[in-house]
Amino acid sequence: MLDTYGDTYGYEDKFYCTDNIRHAAEARIQKSDVTYNENYRAVIIVQQGSMNVRVNNTLLKLKTNDYLAILPYTNIEILWSRCKLISLKVSSYIMHDLYEQLGIDVGIREGFFTYKHYHLTPRQAAILTHDYEHIKQEILTDYKSMKEYMITARLGVYIAHQFSILSKLEPVSHDDNSEIGNIFNKFLTLLDQHYKQERSVQYYANELNIQPKTLSTATVRYTGKTASRVIDEYVVMRIKIVLYNNRHNIKEVSDMFNFASQSFFGRYFKRIVGCSPRKYVSTTSKKLSK
Repeated sequence: MLDTYGDTYGYEDKFYCTDNIRHAAEARIQKSDVTYNENYRAVIIVQQGSMNVRVNNTLLKLKTNDYLAILPYTNIEILWSRCKLISLKVSSYIMHDLYEQLGIDVGIREGFFTYKHYHLTPRQAAILTHDYEHIKQEILTDYKSMKEYMITARLGVYIAHQFSILSKLEPVSHDDNSEIGNIFNKFLTLLDQHYKQERSVQYYANELNIQPKTLSTATVRYTGKTASRVIDEYVVMRIKIVLYNNRHNIKEVSDMFNFASQSFFGRYFKRIVGCSPRKYVSTTSKKLSK
């Protein structure tokens, strides 16, 4: 996403810090191709200058001290800009786990397929920048044991500050009040309410009193994906969050999401993710980080 526009520091494809602070005197950002962000929650803070970004076909113009959260399942295009920035990118299942630990209620509009844009004060931007620097330092440390735990501890402080700040601000409005935009937003709300029980396009189309083709027209407009794919990706992301916590065995997760059998659940997950739920747990589980 922003990885090529400055210095990037990452850990295990889960955490990335990117900034162009060392290149501030030549902080030009060239136009990029459209990138599909499937797995990450990313935050950009413009420290100086201005930046132009297109998210899901909506042009956003960021200025000094602006904050932009880019959420999973979004199409991002960086346009030519001149700015100094920092960017924090974290796997979505890790962020959701931290939200649960901190008692933060994040609904569908905060979770996927969208973005959030705020104007911060210089002090608010400085607080989040300070937290960013601490996260970056943990990523850069040489120790291996407990490293993910240490990074997430720093990330928890950042999240607490972030929500304390943003709860007092009104987001910048970029609402699409078109008919197709309203269909898409209502679909997301229904999906968040019924994803454990319902995975068919026909069900959601019926609830919206529209044809399945109309629903897919809306999802393609905002995500580039059919309604069926959007449903599957959202369900799998929710499954990944549960598997990452590793508090339930595979049979329990299958039952939790109302699959007909554990074998059907395994085939469904592998078709979308590329590996079995058990393999996913063996490589990604939260317990492995300690």
